[in-house]
Amino acid sequence: MNMHRRFTGTAVALLLLLSIAASTAEIPPEESEQGLDEIRPLAEIAEVDEKEGMSLEEMTDAVTESAMSEYLDSATGFSMQYPSVFLFDEEQDGNSAATADGRATLVIDNMANETGFDEEALRTAINLEIQDAEIQKNEQNGCLRIDRVTDEGKTGQTDLYLLTEHSFHHIIIRYPMSEKGTYFTYIEYMINTMETNETDLG
Repeated sequence: MNMHRRFTGTAVALLLLLSIAASTAEIPPEESEQGLDEIRPLAEIAEVDEKEGMSLEEMTDAVTESAMSEYLDSATGFSMQYPSVFLFDEEQDGNSAATADGRATLVIDNMANETGFDEEALRTAINLEIQDAEIQKNEQNGCLRIDRVTDEGKTGQTDLYLLTEHSFHHIIIRYPMSEKGTYFTYIEYMINTMETNETDLG
């Protein structure tokens, strides 16, 4: 199995929607406040105590330790923080997880990009599979995102695609639409913690 997971209490280098340095000492006061505003919803979900008075770095550490785990595919060097509510099935392929109540699922597919597949080809493939797909692109790491609704509006599905020169990663998160706000908060965090051991992303 190429995938290892571990709980981590270290600061996440990239935080939610910010493209600023992780060290709070280098963050101007207004950007630090923005960062705190972005992470507070996740801190609420993670039930982090004593949020008032925490710095951006302290709250990031607290959220990461209490609510997130790390996924790592050693074959491609792909890593990502994911919500600890997802439990991976060790008896299956090791890349499929679900919440304890089975209402939300997470599937991660990793493969080598042996044919030189590029973003244009990926977008074409997505549009062939999902008509009228509204593709959002994360400018930080090039991750493509599609949000859609299935099961007559009862289930939300978010597809995330990270393409690099040497590898391709497709993450599928399905969740009850009644919990869309919670999962959208998780998904933003997941996107901004995606990394590979390659320097050339996108």
